[in-house]
Amino acid sequence: MMMRTTFLSASLILLFAGCGRTGPGPAEAAAPGDLVRTVKEVAISSGTPVTTADLTIEGMSCEMMCGGSIKKALAQLPGVSSTEIEFHEGDAADRAIVTYDAAQVDDAALVQAVHALYDGQYKVTGVAITKQVKAVGATGHDGGEGAAHGGVKSYSAAPAVLPSVVGLLTRILRH
Repeated sequence: MMMRTTFLSASLILLFAGCGRTGPGPAEAAAPGDLVRTVKEVAISSGTPVTTADLTIEGMSCEMMCGGSIKKALAQLPGVSSTEIEFHEGDAADRAIVTYDAAQVDDAALVQAVHALYDGQYKVTGVAITKQVKAVGATGHDGGEGAAHGGVKSYSAAPAVLPSVVGLLTRILRH
């Protein structure tokens, strides 16, 4: 009983200390529970497969400085071949579209590179991954399975949702 009371007290202190901050910091920017991630695979019958990440980013106030900083940080990662910034005035979401080699870098490294800029000023809230893969048995225009959809097949994986710290503490304290 004493251990449970001590754990509860420590948890509450940490919770209130973490909630008392006034601006987003690096630890808050990297919270994976706020990130919506989707993966879609597209089969291609010719060409070299590429992987593209469409990052939805909060915290950008201009295209030149903010967008340039994000583009530069992403370009420094190994395996990144191109980055395009889409900045929108107002409430529309800003985006970075990154083409990269998934064998050299993953989307988590892309998100971390954005979060690391300027003490967590930018926050990635969504990642939409599109992976091109070589089609197996695509028959092209001869009336086979791949011809009905232009040789392209795709699927979307369910986004990974991680529990929040408050949710974890609630579950622990109930037992």
